[in-house]
Amino acid sequence: MNVPFGRRLSAGFSLVELMIATLLGVVVIAGIVAMFSGNSRASALVGGQARLQENARYAFDFISRGARAAGYFGCGAQPQNIAKVLVGDWAQLPEFDITRPIAGHEGHRGGAWSPSLSRLPGGSAGNVNFAPGGAIDIGRIVPETDVLVVRHIQQPGQRLLEPLLPTGDPLITAPRGEPGFDVGDIVMVADCEQAAVFRVTDMHIDGARATLRHVSGAGPFDNAAYLDSPAGLQPSTLSVLDRPYGPEAVVGAVESTYFFIAPSLHLDSQGNNPSALWQKVGASGPVELVQGVEDMQLLYGVDTTLADGVANPNQYLPFDQVPADVGKIVTVRATLRVNSVDPMADSEQRLVRTFSKTIALRNAHSGV
Repeated sequence: MNVPFGRRLSAGFSLVELMIATLLGVVVIAGIVAMFSGNSRASALVGGQARLQENARYAFDFISRGARAAGYFGCGAQPQNIAKVLVGDWAQLPEFDITRPIAGHEGHRGGAWSPSLSRLPGGSAGNVNFAPGGAIDIGRIVPETDVLVVRHIQQPGQRLLEPLLPTGDPLITAPRGEPGFDVGDIVMVADCEQAAVFRVTDMHIDGARATLRHVSGAGPFDNAAYLDSPAGLQPSTLSVLDRPYGPEAVVGAVESTYFFIAPSLHLDSQGNNPSALWQKVGASGPVELVQGVEDMQLLYGVDTTLADGVANPNQYLPFDQVPADVGKIVTVRATLRVNSVDPMADSEQRLVRTFSKTIALRNAHSGV
């Protein structure tokens, strides 16, 4: 029987044709989903790697900047020629112990450090912290990670405007009426032969000139009285060589910088606190620098032949094996384990890589 033309056109697809079309659609959609999923994973991987590398670069920049400044005290003076005008001994004054321009704390298994973290500001009752709120919470430092300490004077320092007598008050330049530090700060005056560390107790500013006074007190961060004179009547001598400082001398605030690993203050995408690189500078409190730094291991390049005039390390040692004379340290090798902070969506694991960098010390070593 002949079927009218119009009815043939409206007959539609057969069941087989519909099944084939559906199957083809599923295949196409699955391909598109797979493509987008693959692109998403690749994008997340590239983004994670980029963040990981960026975190490592920033972390090394901070550490390198601090390490290269270690030991900058003008043109320098031998440790035996440094007058400690402050009352406390160096063990009580970790923020200002310029006899050790570079130091470290080696993290060991079981949560111990060598030397002990009691040497950090606020680390123990016998170690007085210079500024309230500036202590390091040693309980937050990640176990088995190392701690780096570098010390120097703030740059740029200010020059003396006239010779400084051993018991006199420094008269220094103060550009725009600002010498670069405040009353209460611990500063260092140094030339190429001698130096002194004292606390500024008063400051008289006259235009671009500033006179720094340093009367005595009783606390560990105060200035000691000169010999047996009544407190405050005569300041302690600024010279162990009993001679004036010349115009080449530099005056600057003493700063210690601490680098350590502790939990971040910020959460990752899963609500966890990843580890981070932290820094404490001078009297200020610790600040978080870079998220995703989960480990820091340090080795110190020691040159046992500094007398040859060439600063090349003969061996790399953890700090607890470094000779007592830290002036033989000429490089620091920092190894950081860094992660991507946020886990990858498909594995819920962070990307992790280890980076190393050797940093030459410009000022901390002696003998060259």
